[in-house]
Amino acid sequence: MFEAGNLYYFKPFYFADGNSKPKYFLTLYADANAVIVASLPSSVDYVPSHIEKKHGCLNDLPSDFNAYYCSPNVKVTNNNWAFPTHTYLYGLWVNMFSLSELEANYQVEGVDYEFIGRITKNEFNAILQCFLSARTLKNKIKRLLQRATY
Repeated sequence: MFEAGNLYYFKPFYFADGNSKPKYFLTLYADANAVIVASLPSSVDYVPSHIEKKHGCLNDLPSDFNAYYCSPNVKVTNNNWAFPTHTYLYGLWVNMFSLSELEANYQVEGVDYEFIGRITKNEFNAILQCFLSARTLKNKIKRLLQRATY
């Protein structure tokens, strides 16, 4: 289920701190050891005011800011789906997840989660390169993303 490049919508997503809310979930890497690396896109704008928002990588080394910005209505999946609003994938929020925990929490497609579609290969590679250029990404996650394949 959690193949690199797949975009899901969890309703709700359960955070490690016990909170939950509906969230998109983009799988960036998955391996046989049941490790999933993913980004939780957000509509919350933390982009510094001096950075121009254009669809793609927003990387500012002086402020250690890194995010991938998806403009509203720009198709990002192979089935022509687009985020309905300004959406940000923040490098700081890329994290590792346990496959067994994800499968336990999200068992029924259409009830627990929706499969939105597969991110296009160009978009996926652009997101990976954006995160790999981030100085704030944890080294362990960076090493895994270097091995990610579409």
